[in-house]
Amino acid sequence: MDGCHPDSVVVSKCMEFRIRPTIEQKILIWKTFGCCRFVWNHLLDERISHEKVNKGKLLNTTPAHLKKDNPFLSEVDSMALCNVQLNLNQACRRLFPKGRAPKFRAKGKDKRSYTTNWINNNIEIVHKSDIENYIKLPKLGRVRIILHRSIPDEWRMKHATIKETASGKFFISLTFDVEIRPKEPMKEFDKVEAFDYSLPSLVVSASGENDITSDDIRWYRNLENRIAKEQRKLSRMQYGSRNYWEQKHKIGKLHEKARNRRKDFLHKLSRKVSDSFDAVVVEDINLQHMSQALNFGKSVYDNGYGLLRNMLAYKLEEQGEVLVKVDRFFPSSKRCSVCHEVNHDLKLSDRQWTCPSCGTHHDRDKNSCKNLLDEGKDILNRWTGGDSSLILAPSGVLSGKKLHPQARYNVRQDGE
Repeated sequence: MDGCHPDSVVVSKCMEFRIRPTIEQKILIWKTFGCCRFVWNHLLDERISHEKVNKGKLLNTTPAHLKKDNPFLSEVDSMALCNVQLNLNQACRRLFPKGRAPKFRAKGKDKRSYTTNWINNNIEIVHKSDIENYIKLPKLGRVRIILHRSIPDEWRMKHATIKETASGKFFISLTFDVEIRPKEPMKEFDKVEAFDYSLPSLVVSASGENDITSDDIRWYRNLENRIAKEQRKLSRMQYGSRNYWEQKHKIGKLHEKARNRRKDFLHKLSRKVSDSFDAVVVEDINLQHMSQALNFGKSVYDNGYGLLRNMLAYKLEEQGEVLVKVDRFFPSSKRCSVCHEVNHDLKLSDRQWTCPSCGTHHDRDKNSCKNLLDEGKDILNRWTGGDSSLILAPSGVLSGKKLHPQARYNVRQDGE
């Protein structure tokens, strides 16, 4: 950006607003979705055929030649089709060397969204009054927008993504270039909090002030019976009928309600924690592997622990604070927080246990929190002391360098 401060950096920030297009504008948006899918499938077919003959050489054709035989492509925003080409090229560069290819897009299963770029003020917010605002978009003209928060004047728009959710609502995501002066990370951490992942609830905190119970979460589980009932109704309807799509939107609203409740709760929790502590310690557990074990899938995805870690990371980073990730092979549950003796015989079903060395009785989750807190403070002290084995990522996450797989295996044998 022009006129940037020498110490500042330019970052991308995104803001999402709901839009209320007219019937004619909805039809044009739906046409754009279909044209993007059409261009993706045809360009992908060309690239796959070219890759079979010319290994390692990526074909980079534009959608222009498709418009000659398909004039309906000229009815929609040309930048949306160009972005399809760029996204497809990126996917091919990533997958072709691995012997794989991107998937073709189907009409009923495709993600209903498209992206257009800001060029010569073709995207612009128009204020009519405090409660009436519009956004000018290519081909669509002025679309009613619900501005629930103000956009700073110094933010420079990059592109916009229009999408339709499963509930039939339309949203627009505006991406801006923002000039910020990054804060230097803190060197003294007076208040440190530690979170241990707990599957029946969400997290258990070392301080005890931020413990989450199962009554606070279970957003999808609480709506699961209603969703199942509505899906049974949908299964008896004729595909493509008016009643079918109305029932489809009804189911989408229930899923959207669970998602919104989850995001609202996690935003409030992460804001409270980031404002109260200088650093937060979490465990770097593999949620994907956990969701595939012992029928934990729904519960793992419902509690949103991964989303909570991401929210904590960027909110702490904006304030110059740090999120510490402890290695997943650290024996936080099996180690006694008093004498640091590791109990190798501890089972997953043991929620209460007594240390065979010092005789201290432990609650499994609270003991794990104390160990994570001690390990996190040790990592922070080593990092402030200049330990080169620790890395502070640009996202504000402090963790150790990745070990070789055999080294990780040896650590697990010794620690667990």
